[in-house]
Amino acid sequence: MAKRDTKETSLMEQEKVLGLIQKLDVNVFRFLKKRLEKKKREYKRKAAKRKKFLKSSHVKRFDERERLKLGVLPQMIYQAMSKGLPLREPKRKKHSEPEIAPLLYQTIGTSLLTKPLPIRNEEIPFELPFEPTIKYVPDMLYLQRVDADSTKMLVKMVVSWGFLEENRLTFFLNEKGEEISENRVLVFNADKTLQGLYPLRHASHFQNDDEETAKALFVSLMVNLRPNSRYFYRIECYDKKTKKLFAATNNIAFRTAFVLKEDNYPLFLNVSSDLHGGRGGKFLRGKVKGKIPTGNLVLAHVFNALATTEKEITFNTGYSISIATGDLTDNASYSEYWIDLFKRCSVLWNHVPLLTSIGNHDYYCGGRGRGNVIGGLEEDCRYFHRYISNPNSCSGNLPEHWYALELGNVFAIFLDTNGLGWGKYEIACGSEQWLWLEAELKNWRARQQNDPKTPQFCFVFLHSAIMSLGFWGRGFNSGNDEKAQSYLTPLFRKYGVDMVFCGHDHIYQRSTWMGTVYLENGRHGGTTRPFFYWKKRQAVYDIEKTCNNWNTRIYTTIYVPQNKAALTPEQQKRFEDFKKEVKKTLLEQPTACNYFFGTRKTNQKIGELFDRHFELKTKLVEDFILPKLEGHVWLRAYALESDYSPNKRELFDMAFVAPKTSNEIRKRNYVLSCPEKVVE
Repeated sequence: MAKRDTKETSLMEQEKVLGLIQKLDVNVFRFLKKRLEKKKREYKRKAAKRKKFLKSSHVKRFDERERLKLGVLPQMIYQAMSKGLPLREPKRKKHSEPEIAPLLYQTIGTSLLTKPLPIRNEEIPFELPFEPTIKYVPDMLYLQRVDADSTKMLVKMVVSWGFLEENRLTFFLNEKGEEISENRVLVFNADKTLQGLYPLRHASHFQNDDEETAKALFVSLMVNLRPNSRYFYRIECYDKKTKKLFAATNNIAFRTAFVLKEDNYPLFLNVSSDLHGGRGGKFLRGKVKGKIPTGNLVLAHVFNALATTEKEITFNTGYSISIATGDLTDNASYSEYWIDLFKRCSVLWNHVPLLTSIGNHDYYCGGRGRGNVIGGLEEDCRYFHRYISNPNSCSGNLPEHWYALELGNVFAIFLDTNGLGWGKYEIACGSEQWLWLEAELKNWRARQQNDPKTPQFCFVFLHSAIMSLGFWGRGFNSGNDEKAQSYLTPLFRKYGVDMVFCGHDHIYQRSTWMGTVYLENGRHGGTTRPFFYWKKRQAVYDIEKTCNNWNTRIYTTIYVPQNKAALTPEQQKRFEDFKKEVKKTLLEQPTACNYFFGTRKTNQKIGELFDRHFELKTKLVEDFILPKLEGHVWLRAYALESDYSPNKRELFDMAFVAPKTSNEIRKRNYVLSCPEKVVE
C-alpha cells in the first residue's frame, strides 16, 4: 500500500474528528463537512499544479536578473510608504569595520566568570531577609545558553541609565565609569539548598565601548548545573564601601536544558520574530534629551501574555527555550531600543534562556529612527554583540551568525540569511554557510542510522521571509528573501527538515512544501498586504493558515515529544505520568484553548459544545490528542487582541507534525538542485 502524505493524513484525521462533532450538532457537522470537501478539492488542484511544476523544475532556476514587473510597482511602492517600509536595501559597504569579539568567547577560559565565589561558613537563607537599604529591584534580566553544555548558563542584567525610567546606573558606576558595587548571583537547588555563588561582572571586563549609554550590562556565568533540573537564582548587589545591600531580586526559578544523551523528556519552545524593541522611538542614537520616551507596548502585551499563560499552556512544565528569529530591535545601534526590549521581554527571558538568529535590523549601525534610509551602511553586528551571546556549536560555524545544537529531541539550526544585501555573508549555493548547513543536515541523518539517541526532528530558524505572501516574500528587496528561498529549500527538501521558522514579513502564515512546515510569525502576526491576496491561490506550495486582521497579535507554543526509540523504563513511566497530567489539564480547560476546528468563531462554538458533553470531550482528548503526544510536534498559536487581558487565550491555529525517517527521505530519491525556485 502506498504511503499517504502528510496532507492526506491530516484530512483523514479531520474526517474522524467530524464523526465526534456529528454527535454534538448535526448543523455544525454539515457546515464543516462542506468546508472539508472544499479543502480536498483544493488539495487535488494544488497537487496537480505541483506535479506540473516539478516536471519543469529544472528550468525554474532563480535568475538574479529577474525584476518585478512594472505593472505591480506602483501598488507596492504605495503600500511600502503607507506602512513605513523601506523602499530599498541599504547599500553594502565593502570595507566595514570589524565586529567586536562576541562576549561569549571572553567568558570562557581565563575569565573571572568561570571561578565561582568562595562560600563562607555564613548562613545564606533561601528567602532574602527584609533589608531597608534596598533601593532598586533589577527587572531587566535574561538568560542565555553558552554552548551545547547544559551545565552552564549565562545570566545578564541590564540597568536603566535613564531611558524609560529613573537612572539606576549611578548605584553601580561612578562618574569615571569605575565600579562602586560588588554584585553576585546566588544559585539554589530545587530543595532550596545553596548550590553556588557566582560573580556578576560589569561588561567592561569583557569589551571596550566608549558610548555612555552602552555601560548598562552586567554578566554572570553559572556552572556545575545538572541537565534538565530546576534551580533558583537571586541577584544581590552591595556597596563596596559600606558593604550594605542596595539592590536585590526575589528568587527566580529556571530549568536547565538537556540533550538525549542526558535525558529523554518532552519540552516546550516559544518562537517569536521581529520583536522590534524601541519601535516608535523618533530620535537619533543617544539623543534622547527633550524627547518623550516611547517603548514597544505591543511587545509588552505579548510577552506578558506569554509569561502569564506559560504554566497552563505547558501543563506545568514551562518553556525550555525562547527563540527569536531576528530583528530584536528596530535599530541595533540604539542602546535605548535594547533597554526597551529587555524591559518588555524579561518577564519571560529572566527564567527561559534566549536563543536568536540574526535579522537585517540587527545589522543596523546608525541612521535616524528605525534606520530606514541611512541605517546599516556598515554591515556588521558590533552593537548586537553587546547584548546577545549565541552558542558555539563547535562544528565550523561562524560565532553569533550560524550555529547548531541539540534541544532534547530537536536538532536546532540557526542561520544568517540576510545575504550581501542586508548583511555581509553569502547564503548562495556553495557558499561557506550553505556548505556548513548541508554538512550539518547530512551528519544529522547519518547519526540517526547508528544512534537511537539522535534527535528525530530538525528545526531551522532564520529571518528571511522565504515562504510568504507578505511584502518581502514577493522579492521586492532585489530578491534577497527569494534568493534565500531558492538556495535553502533544496537542502530542506533533500534532508527532510521538519519545520522552518522565519519572519521579516510582519504576518502570520503557516505553509507546507515537500513535507516541511514553514511557520512565519513576524512581529507576532498580522495580515498579508491586500495586494498579495490573489497570490495565495497561485502559490505552488500549500498555505494552511494566514491571518486576516492586521491588529491581531499571535504567540506560539511548540511541544516537542520525547524520543520513543531511546526511552528507558523509568523515562517511560515518567512520560505516562506526564500524559496523565496533560489529560487532567485538557479536561479541566476549555476545549477551544487546545484544539482547533476551523475559524476562530467556529472553534469557540464547537469548543463550547464539547465542554457541555464531557464524555465526547474525553474521547477527543484520549483518541486525538494524547496519542499524538508520543511522537508528534504539537504547534498551538494563540491570538491576542489589544483589549484582551494577558491570561485570556483564544486558539488561532494548531497543527501536529510527525517526524520523517531516513528511509522515507531515501525513497524520495531527490537529486539536489540548487538554486531551485519555488516562489513565483
